[in-house]
Amino acid sequence: MKTRFVLGEALSGLTKNITMTVAMIITTAISLALLASGLLVTEMTDKTKDLYLDRVEVLIELDEAISAEDETCSSPACAEVRDTLEDQDGIEQVTYRNRQQNYEHFVALFESTDPALVANATPESLPAVLLVRLEDPTDSSPLDPVLGMEQVVHVTDQRDDIGNAASNLDSIRNATFLIAGIQALAAVFLIANMVQIAAYSRRTEAEIMRMVGATRWFTQAPFVLEAVFAAIIGGVLAIAGLFAGKAAVVDPAMQGLYQAQLVAPVTTGDIWAVAPIVILVGAVFAGITAQVTLRLYSRN
Repeated sequence: MKTRFVLGEALSGLTKNITMTVAMIITTAISLALLASGLLVTEMTDKTKDLYLDRVEVLIELDEAISAEDETCSSPACAEVRDTLEDQDGIEQVTYRNRQQNYEHFVALFESTDPALVANATPESLPAVLLVRLEDPTDSSPLDPVLGMEQVVHVTDQRDDIGNAASNLDSIRNATFLIAGIQALAAVFLIANMVQIAAYSRRTEAEIMRMVGATRWFTQAPFVLEAVFAAIIGGVLAIAGLFAGKAAVVDPAMQGLYQAQLVAPVTTGDIWAVAPIVILVGAVFAGITAQVTLRLYSRN
């Protein structure tokens, strides 16, 4: 009976100050949507790193003598580098790409995005390279024996590019969390105001209940539950907004990047995974804020 009364009071309280309730639900929904977006960007960053690390290669540029004359890495200088690499533990594959092949790869890579760059390039402007795939892309120590060889001009580790891309995604995530924090602060004030207004409007009923022996918890529980219910509604709206945003905005905008495997996609499963976390955080956050507000209000 007591539980039914508390729940009934909480639900009826949501409609007594509908403007404040709607404002809190909307603010909470935005805050939780941003929190969920930050979690999804974090997951996307981790998946994108794994996606790139699975196919990352180290490019070892060879000197002009090898680039100009060696078509198959049969010269002693080129073979020395290749054989040394193949003898190392931790090397999965070593592939030679001669100057002409490297130029053709360069053209295929940039002809659609930067035709002016391709027009100014010639086969002679590009070196022959050895493409090295590591068993552990995060461990480049198997390359150490060839770094000091005279015929090795430069070593390009694609992990640096992955790091830059991941850094950009991390920046987006951090900005999202920052905005979510600001929205959460606004939600705190709205929850506090809503609880104080509700407590003030029903102060007479609360005083009568206390006079007949009702506990402090019993008189305060409806106000706390009001805030929790409003936060749960906001959380549900936030998750619904994420599904709608994914289908209407994110997927169409990112489709090309997904197909080219440049960015790991955000799936509906990812959203379902963060949904209970976000709703739970919102409910606990609202409940604690309401409880603290009531304690301060009752003292005053």
